[in-house]
Amino acid sequence: MINNLKIKKSKFILEFIKWTISILLFIFIIIYDYLYQNIEFAVRIIIICPILILIIFTILSTNKGEKIFLFIRETRIETLKVIWPSYKETLQITLIIIIITLIMSIIIWGLDSILIFLISFLTNMRL
Repeated sequence: MINNLKIKKSKFILEFIKWTISILLFIFIIIYDYLYQNIEFAVRIIIICPILILIIFTILSTNKGEKIFLFIRETRIETLKVIWPSYKETLQITLIIIIITLIMSIIIWGLDSILIFLISFLTNMRL
């Protein structure tokens, strides 16, 4: 029982250290990028990319990171199961939506014009 608590406590401390290091490295990247704006962009990217990769691997080694990685993997698997419409179907649906939008716009414009005419007619009569 005591060993189990020690293991959980040490895992929690390790997780805390990993997240702290990741956050500090990310803050370092932001400050570095701000302070060294005069350095060419490609050079800054070459310096920043390894640090970002280190941050990603550090975060993925935590419990939350493993859950995020599992979620992304499951999402990718589900995306592969989706039956995507063909180009012809997509074009037809797009054209139908454009036509319906135009028709509804004309109807709403017509109703708006009629209501404006009626209101202006009624208000002019009362004067």
